[in-house]
Amino acid sequence: AVGQLVFTKTYASNRRNAKDRRGFVDYRHEGAYVLAKGRPVPPLRPLPDVMPFPYTGNPLHPNQKPVEALQPLIESFSAPGAIILDPFAGSASTCVAAYRAGRRYIGIEMLAQYHRAGTERLAAMHRAVNTPAANDEWLPEVA
Repeated sequence: AVGQLVFTKTYASNRRNAKDRRGFVDYRHEGAYVLAKGRPVPPLRPLPDVMPFPYTGNPLHPNQKPVEALQPLIESFSAPGAIILDPFAGSASTCVAAYRAGRRYIGIEMLAQYHRAGTERLAAMHRAVNTPAANDEWLPEVA
């Protein structure tokens, strides 16, 4: 491991209802390890080890991740033009973040309903990019 990240949340993961609560605390963070093979070059702009993880309302997938939280990770840990692989793409949040960060992407999702949601989301993003808006907003929020 070359690092550990903590994502702060404004909601607790185990508060859905009293019957389903687990544990004695409401967890308001999610952790992740940064793994690398060999001796990678550290990023030019290292990320802080504690980052916000805003709640998106999960409109497309029950575990939908916010693009705003994914994009800095992609920008810090990959080079422009790199290919970002998400083997569990869900609603394609990682793909949207990769595109916004100037990376190419490959998303894989085996469940048809989420594959469809992700495909439609990416198509809407590409349509928005190719159709200038009257207010010069070239990439509206499709996340």
